[in-house]
Amino acid sequence: MPQKYSGSESTYRDSISKISRPGQSMNFGVQYFSKKNAFNAFSIGLSYTTLTFRRTQQNLILGDMIHPKVGIVSGLIQAANLTVKYDFRYKYIEVPLLWHKSAEGYGNLKEFDIWYFGGFAPAVLVRDRVHIFTEGFTTNGTNTFNVKDDDITPVRFNIIGQAGIRADYYMYKNLHGLLQPRIRVPLLPSTGGIQSVWIPQLSVDLGLIFLLDKTK
Repeated sequence: MPQKYSGSESTYRDSISKISRPGQSMNFGVQYFSKKNAFNAFSIGLSYTTLTFRRTQQNLILGDMIHPKVGIVSGLIQAANLTVKYDFRYKYIEVPLLWHKSAEGYGNLKEFDIWYFGGFAPAVLVRDRVHIFTEGFTTNGTNTFNVKDDDITPVRFNIIGQAGIRADYYMYKNLHGLLQPRIRVPLLPSTGGIQSVWIPQLSVDLGLIFLLDKTK
């Protein structure tokens, strides 16, 4: 808890949960996909991913603390309602290990391959930052800040469970398109201690598939 907070631990947990919401991010990666037979396949990948959540504080007044590394509300006040948005971002290197099961037989899918898949990804934290945006005022001549938050302890290693559907669209003989919605669920919270935050993620992957053997 913040050093000057005088309430109980449970009250503090409730107060931060009410102002915390899932955030948005972009993930990047490559994947090697190997068919074992017509109905089963395995893939291994390497991904650079971000788990994120947002907290918003409203109705701040002159002198309120924005963040220990930013300072207090000061400078040019431009609106009556002063707001601060905090985007907490945790960036990982992941190695997804996925097992795929063909959905062939569920309708006539001449132009698509449809697969169900599930698995997990060992993940190592490589960067954690909080991006701060002020609305209605500026501090030190700016309204954006990018700092490390020393009050929240991130989890350095995690396991991300994953499940979804993969659709391969035949574009050319050796080039396919990819549409892959999935849900990503961390085994552990992304942060520890009193400010423990668990960040599941719903994502939609778009990409290209290059066939190594030029056969369907």
